[in-house]
Amino acid sequence: MDYTKENLNNLSLVELKLLCKELNISRTGTKKQLIKLIIDIVKPEPEVISIPKDYKPPKGKKIVTIKLSERDKQIQLGKFREKENVKNLYYSMGVYYYLVDEEFNFL
Repeated sequence: MDYTKENLNNLSLVELKLLCKELNISRTGTKKQLIKLIIDIVKPEPEVISIPKDYKPPKGKKIVTIKLSERDKQIQLGKFREKENVKNLYYSMGVYYYLVDEEFNFL
């Protein structure tokens, strides 16, 4: 199900309460309150990807990041790596950091 506010507004109060039960969250409140609870519980936590502030990539280069779960990006970068235009910088908390040419972009 798409948990957007618009889609949730189309559900009845009973349907929202059933959804709250499935998500194991409180089922009490108005329709508006339940929608807010559902959206708050299902929205993904933002992942913080940070590069040290004192690091400046060389001219003509940029840093790209790939999370472990981003298989399609790993494949694209692997093809670019075959041309020896990629340098591994480091890995931290499920994210790989690479130095690439500025013109490189993920599709």
